[in-house]
Amino acid sequence: MKATESLQVHIVSHTHWDREWYLTYEQFRLRLVGLIDRLLDMMESQPDYEYFHLDGQTIVLEDYLELRPHQEPRLRALIAQGRILIGPWYDMPDEFLVSGESLVRNLALGHRISRRFGTSMPVGYLPDLFGHVGQMPQILRNFGLDNAILWRGFGGRQAEYWWQSPDGSRVLMMHLPSEGYCNATRVHLDPEAMIDRTALAIRNETARTAVGQVLLMNGVDHVEPHPIIPALARQLAKHLGVSVTHSTLPAYVDAVRSAVAQDGAGTSLEVITGELRGGEDYANLLPGVFSARVYIKQANARVQALLEKRGEPLATFASMLGAAYPADELRYAWKTLLQNHPHDSICGCSIDAVHEENMTRFARAEQVARAVVDQSADVIARAVPGGPPGTLRLIAVNTTAEPVSGVVQA
Repeated sequence: MKATESLQVHIVSHTHWDREWYLTYEQFRLRLVGLIDRLLDMMESQPDYEYFHLDGQTIVLEDYLELRPHQEPRLRALIAQGRILIGPWYDMPDEFLVSGESLVRNLALGHRISRRFGTSMPVGYLPDLFGHVGQMPQILRNFGLDNAILWRGFGGRQAEYWWQSPDGSRVLMMHLPSEGYCNATRVHLDPEAMIDRTALAIRNETARTAVGQVLLMNGVDHVEPHPIIPALARQLAKHLGVSVTHSTLPAYVDAVRSAVAQDGAGTSLEVITGELRGGEDYANLLPGVFSARVYIKQANARVQALLEKRGEPLATFASMLGAAYPADELRYAWKTLLQNHPHDSICGCSIDAVHEENMTRFARAEQVARAVVDQSADVIARAVPGGPPGTLRLIAVNTTAEPVSGVVQA
């Protein structure tokens, strides 16, 4: 895109919230509490600071309100006004080290929490995940999301693509620049320095877009909101003679989608298929995390399998025999497990104290899951007719949802 008369620049303010990483969860949580406290004050006192994104995660709402329950009405009001954007995820997982079911549960929980506060951001936001599974467009589509915004795992130089899963599901993919989710974060108090740096980012992104929509990501890891952004947008618009707004990710996606449809650009966009594990020269993929702290991966696989393959199927069978289905217990176990799925947690690339807490969470989720298995198995066993006096019964239960023939080890 070379012409500037139809250029539209979206400045999107956000924080990227690694819940635990080089500090523990509780240490980062105190920073989060301070950030949201100041965000609420600023947005209420500065109406022209219109929008802020909480990194596509809803877990931050729980973390904040556990310590600041009295702030919930203020937070709810700004979410209801569309000024603070939440969801669609519960937390930001790694896609390769967790099961497909876990990815689905993560999005489902994120949507459920978002609905309690208002509505979920309709954007498939994947800013810092270490590559992407080929089925992600299919998963997003099944949650009503027709788009994805991502960075790592792909080295294409354009800003807009189609991304297609093996089943044919397709989403409009917007590829973040090589700087990732922080190409407009280093704003300065010096107006000239601000204008020059941001104008350079606009020029770089103008060369990447096929539809005249430029995304400037004003945020980075654990960063607080910059109150000068509305003034910066006005100065840039005057300086460059283009439309510059303090915007949102949904507004940017809508503008790209509309331009693709109206200009017929959709037919010319490249189609990317399947798994995204390349582009190392564009953004570091951190491949070594696959084998870091293997005990974390083993514990996760064990608890996932216990919930997916034993706990939930057996609880379903027991409920068919009249027992109450342990929905709350299983939701608690799943939520506890999902809290270990953020990429810095499950990948094993955090400090020792973080991974010690991971193992505690795994243990809690496993204890609940095993209790559900034991209680459900007891209900099933009592429903099976007994044999002659003095005999023992061996009951085999198929939890695979399909016929099985083979050796069973008791």
